[in-house]
Amino acid sequence: MRRMLTAFALGLLILAAPARAQDEFKPEPGYTSLFNGKDLSGWYQKSKDKGDLTGKTETPNKKFKVTDGVISVAGGGGGDLFTVRSFDSDFHLKLEFRAAPKADSGVFIRGPQLQVRDYPTVGPYKKLKNFKDGGWNELDITVTGKTALCKCNGEVIEAKFKIGEKGGVGLQSESGKFEFRRIRIKLAASEKPLTSVSPANPAPVVEETAVPPAGAPKKRLLLITESRGFVHGVVNRGKNPLCLVEKTFLALAEKNKFFEVDYTQDSRSVINDENLKKYDAVFFYTTGELPLSDAQKSDLLAFVRNGKGFGGSHCATDTFYKWKEYGELIGGYFDGHPWHQKIRVIVEDKKHAATKHLGDSFEITDEIYQFKAPYSREKLRVLMKLDMESVKNPGKRGDKDNALSWIHEYGKGRVFYTALGHRDEVWNDPRFQQHVIGGLRYMFGMEK
Repeated sequence: MRRMLTAFALGLLILAAPARAQDEFKPEPGYTSLFNGKDLSGWYQKSKDKGDLTGKTETPNKKFKVTDGVISVAGGGGGDLFTVRSFDSDFHLKLEFRAAPKADSGVFIRGPQLQVRDYPTVGPYKKLKNFKDGGWNELDITVTGKTALCKCNGEVIEAKFKIGEKGGVGLQSESGKFEFRRIRIKLAASEKPLTSVSPANPAPVVEETAVPPAGAPKKRLLLITESRGFVHGVVNRGKNPLCLVEKTFLALAEKNKFFEVDYTQDSRSVINDENLKKYDAVFFYTTGELPLSDAQKSDLLAFVRNGKGFGGSHCATDTFYKWKEYGELIGGYFDGHPWHQKIRVIVEDKKHAATKHLGDSFEITDEIYQFKAPYSREKLRVLMKLDMESVKNPGKRGDKDNALSWIHEYGKGRVFYTALGHRDEVWNDPRFQQHVIGGLRYMFGMEK
């Protein structure tokens, strides 16, 4: 009876607790946070429409909500929450949960669900000595092959919990008030770069190239992959929660510790003065006239002009033809693609971070653009161009000047553009990945 009264009182405290301070917890060395404590970036809700939750603090069905560093789960079932990443090798997962009396939830581990509940009341592990009624309890899950060793506050609850071979991590909405926080993971030393929940289109292999100084905050990138014109295959999510471009950037961020990335295909929901304050740069892989208001357009230009970064790949120049200032920002507009073949690229700037690894020239197969005004070498620092001797079609430009990458300053800010990136193979090419990393470093103001 005493426990029931205590649990009831604690349950009331959970339900009526005042606003908490933002959780300042930092993962242990070697661990990576799966939940940033601010929103549901990196997660998707299991439903017919795997909607993009980047920057969102609540799921469409209201079952999961982020408040003060905590994911609160409403009862009622339906629309469980999953990481967009898949963890296909061994890993060590830690997280904390708090359950109201008789509350029932679960943690999915590559498919199978480990029951996470108010264990002393609901079970199945009723004899735990270290369980904290109404308090925060830690789950410690060590995955080896197809089994998981699961502990709660140091006590073993499942010695050989059977799990799938591949998959992500998920949280269940079942019954009662439930909360999760401090969700972090440590990958095995042999683990390859993270992939999305769809193993059919894996994230590419990337090498770590940059480590920030100790204590330096990570740069934050906002990636937009919205298509209002032609939809390129590399940004077509289909039935997957992530497209190839998004997966590549996530893998690059995982291996290059100087930045982190948020991604979306809904530019209108994220481009505004207040939200842009969270970021150091914005990167476009877009087409057509994105649905930004005049105020939002002004906010984007001011963001860059006041010292932040902007970048784009391939069809970022096939965007906003009706917005003259955007053309000046990106540096030129798409004017056709006469070539889709193996070409030779001449590296003009061998010292820039985006091209210094490429040598004097290199060959690559991709869809190759040509450009029209406002493209001008007088306004841009061209990094590389098409070797016209490697193609038969002369293209439209009388001067045969077909640049393939450039940078320039915009006010106090910095802009990087690469025309490459049409084909899947290009995004999986380590040379291109390093090209992008160098461009990001310039955009972030880390390189000149």
